[in-house]
Amino acid sequence: MVGFIRHVFSSEKDITGDFGNKYILHVAQTARKVLREKHRMEAFVRFQLTKDNIYYSLVAPDYNVLPIIAKHFKERYADQYWIIYDERRRFGIYYNLEKVETIRLQFNTEYDPHYHTTGNVWAPEEELYQKLWNTYFKEANIVGRKNPRLQLQHMPRRYWKYLTEMRLD
Repeated sequence: MVGFIRHVFSSEKDITGDFGNKYILHVAQTARKVLREKHRMEAFVRFQLTKDNIYYSLVAPDYNVLPIIAKHFKERYADQYWIIYDERRRFGIYYNLEKVETIRLQFNTEYDPHYHTTGNVWAPEEELYQKLWNTYFKEANIVGRKNPRLQLQHMPRRYWKYLTEMRLD
């Protein structure tokens, strides 16, 4: 990063497109990876409804993308309380119908924060919603057009533990 900054400030013209320079290339590649992760998080976040009427999602992105996905979720779910929690970095974003705030949660040592519908955390109807989503996913699938390699390319296996539809019963 320091090499990138030095290179940019040492030139009087815009050199951010000079991909022949290893520092500029590295920053551009990293930016592309972060944007890809942002896009995937916007697509792969799955919420579960808690008893407190808060939609909760657990994620573990490779890059710290929660700050850059907040606007998307605030606009898309403006009428709902929600939390997206990054288990890798141990912080989350919480929307309270007015603004998005950064939060930290303390989990009980016995609590497994991954998706499940049992226990006293989830709304009673959450299990039904997950079953309905799984049924839809199974029925919308066309067996003859199944392409596991393409699916893995667009939905890497590391996301599967967070996706309701990948935990087919």
